[in-house]
Amino acid sequence: MKFEPMKAVYCYFFPEVRDIIHEVEKKIPDDIYMVTASIEQVQQSLDSLFCPALELPENDGIIDLDMIHYPIIDRIVKVYSDTIPGLGKFANKYPTSGSSEGLFHILTKLKVNGVESINILDGEYEGYQAQATNLGMKTIIHNEINAMKSEPGYWFISNPSARDGNIISNEFVNELANIGNKIILDFAYVGATKPQVYDVGHKNIEALVISFSKPYGVFRSRIGGFAFTKDEVPSLYGNKWFKDTLRLFQALKLAEDIGPSGLYNKYRPIQKDIINQINKNFSLDMKTSDSYLLGYMRKKDTLHLNREQSLLIKQFERGDNYRFCLTPYFENIERGIEK
Repeated sequence: MKFEPMKAVYCYFFPEVRDIIHEVEKKIPDDIYMVTASIEQVQQSLDSLFCPALELPENDGIIDLDMIHYPIIDRIVKVYSDTIPGLGKFANKYPTSGSSEGLFHILTKLKVNGVESINILDGEYEGYQAQATNLGMKTIIHNEINAMKSEPGYWFISNPSARDGNIISNEFVNELANIGNKIILDFAYVGATKPQVYDVGHKNIEALVISFSKPYGVFRSRIGGFAFTKDEVPSLYGNKWFKDTLRLFQALKLAEDIGPSGLYNKYRPIQKDIINQINKNFSLDMKTSDSYLLGYMRKKDTLHLNREQSLLIKQFERGDNYRFCLTPYFENIERGIEK
């Protein structure tokens, strides 16, 4: 076995997901995109995809694609109701191309409203700081200990964490909120772990974003991005028109046929086998992350490593951790290259 984890998290395009993506592509009729298409013209094709039938918005008997995201998002919220119980209580729900689009628009709104800095944990998703810098905003980086001692501000937190793929406790998030911080949660990894309940009920949780890229492996297709906010984000209003209808149907099918815990039981044992083999071959102490896509090491786990081993993992350093994306191993196993 070669040492070939990835530094960036490019997701495994799961076989189960491919089947659903192609099924939806084949069954969505061209008529649906016609401005004169009646509900009856397209209903039969959609009824074969979704059970119960998807309630289509209409205008004088013509399917209203400008409004199609509303019933789809409502159904996805229902699927995720056990995982994110407060999801449906956010007043504004927007379709986006992955979570990054929603994050940028939320950052832009903060900047327009006079917010000059954001807060993140050390080793977080690089996009927060990169986009904040693009907007002329400062990024303040904390460890988990000094986070509670900082002046209240706006926090961007990925959970499960992009730092190491592990779940951050609801207690930590709520404690940050209790001392006056405003929280934006990034749930890009939700659905890639064992069943977990994420508490989003605190009054200071301002917004959250969801992406299907990590848990379902559809990063390249921009399927299943949604932003949920308490206050309107005016720059996202236009997404009612500028959205990919096919991708929305595919997102709903993935959510209802697989769901946020549907792949875990199959891929968690494979993740463990991969990491066990890596540790055996390279004498490392890599751990299995909560997310089945990743492995991680704490810096304290590396004290015994020799120079060659330290160089092997150097590029994977993120704050106090080392994070390893296992996608190449999943792909090789599927192809029969690695057993």
